[in-house]
Amino acid sequence: MSPYEVATLKKGLLILDALQQNDRLTLTEIMRAFDLNKSTTFRLLYTLEQMGYVKKEGLAYVATEKGGKQHVSVNPRQQWLSVPLLAQLSREIGETLCVGVLHQTQIVTTQIIEGIHGYAYCSQVGSQAPAHHSAYGKAILAFLDPNRQEAILRQIELRAQTKNTFDDLHLLKEHLKVIRQQGYALDDEEAQIGLRCIAAPLFYKGEVTAAVSIAAPTTRLTKQAIRTWSKKLVACCQQISQQLGK
Repeated sequence: MSPYEVATLKKGLLILDALQQNDRLTLTEIMRAFDLNKSTTFRLLYTLEQMGYVKKEGLAYVATEKGGKQHVSVNPRQQWLSVPLLAQLSREIGETLCVGVLHQTQIVTTQIIEGIHGYAYCSQVGSQAPAHHSAYGKAILAFLDPNRQEAILRQIELRAQTKNTFDDLHLLKEHLKVIRQQGYALDDEEAQIGLRCIAAPLFYKGEVTAAVSIAAPTTRLTKQAIRTWSKKLVACCQQISQQLGK
């Protein structure tokens, strides 16, 4: 080690660099990677967290934007191609549509097409929620490559938001199989009591890239509406996906 190096600072920067290269790392993983004891690792992570360079999500740590975390990747072609078709569907059914992309274990809202009834669940662009709580999060998870899906599911903290949230990994996996078969996902008061959402995936070059969700109170998004609107939504998303591939 050079006499000019500060050992503690170097360790902290090495940890930060590792978090920039990985989606998330637990304290134990960081300890093993750098051969540090638990106390030292905790103090370094605590300092980085207090300075705003990392944050804790469940049992793992992730780099923040201040710490070099990249912004959520959004396909600009998807952004402008989807607007006319989604606006048309929103006018037809009168409800708010939200587009979301998966970032680590979170679903991030990237677009909102407001219906005549105003915003429902996805209140603003940039808002985040656990992927398994939402219809569009589950719609993306269901159509991921099996290996990537499994890797993400291992990281998800299955914390129940309501009594209807899936908090059992086996049941969630079976639910995702059903979603893949039927072509759309349903959030049946899993994120918020009194609110239902249906969502369908968007594809680019054969891979799921985002999902579109219709959110409405249960009084409007009835079982009959689910059957009708899900067909319209799937057809709309298929049309957008076809345009994306051109």
